[in-house]
Amino acid sequence: MSSLKCAHCGLVNFATATQCRRCRTPFVQNLSSNTGAEVQGIVLEDGYVLPPPPSIGTAGAGVSRDGSKMVVSKGAPLPDRCVKCNGPAPGPKLKKRFSWHHPALFLLIFVALLLYFIVAMIVRKTAIVELGLCDDHMTKRRRNILVTWLVILLGVGGFVLAVIFEENTFLLAGILSIFAGIIYGVVTLRIVTPVRIDDKFAWLKGVNKDYLAELPQWPGA
Repeated sequence: MSSLKCAHCGLVNFATATQCRRCRTPFVQNLSSNTGAEVQGIVLEDGYVLPPPPSIGTAGAGVSRDGSKMVVSKGAPLPDRCVKCNGPAPGPKLKKRFSWHHPALFLLIFVALLLYFIVAMIVRKTAIVELGLCDDHMTKRRRNILVTWLVILLGVGGFVLAVIFEENTFLLAGILSIFAGIIYGVVTLRIVTPVRIDDKFAWLKGVNKDYLAELPQWPGA
């Protein structure tokens, strides 16, 4: 099949087109009976719907498990389940950008901190993954964000009191409060952690074991 003829206006389009270039009539049809699903196929001139490959448009395609880690193909949609408890996650997913570099690169910190940051920015690998969270875990995350900022702002208030009363005790309390807020945020707001990222895949740990059990085994394992 080298071309597609629009049944509405008659224009001949490329075979890879998803809609007519002239009248914008779509050449795709939803093949799923599930509401909200987007499994689509190409509609031919005679009305026959050519099914897509099994991995196209299916939530979870491109997602697998490698031992205790989840392997995600970059751009692949995750199942509508919570990655922390495997409960339903019908709401909008949390978009996270992960960065990773080889752990040996941390040795540069002992040589020169600035050099480490420069090299890390150059060689790091990144991946954007949209994670599903249930209502309970999403609510818990929002609460932890609020607590984090309140503790940090409390530390800023300590700096203000140190200036007003010229008392170093408030300054020390402010510094400790800011550090405590940062540490609390780093620990409680972490959902999953990248253990490896390459040009095509991201390996993530911290995913619920029941969630992992429902994923296919990664073929590269």
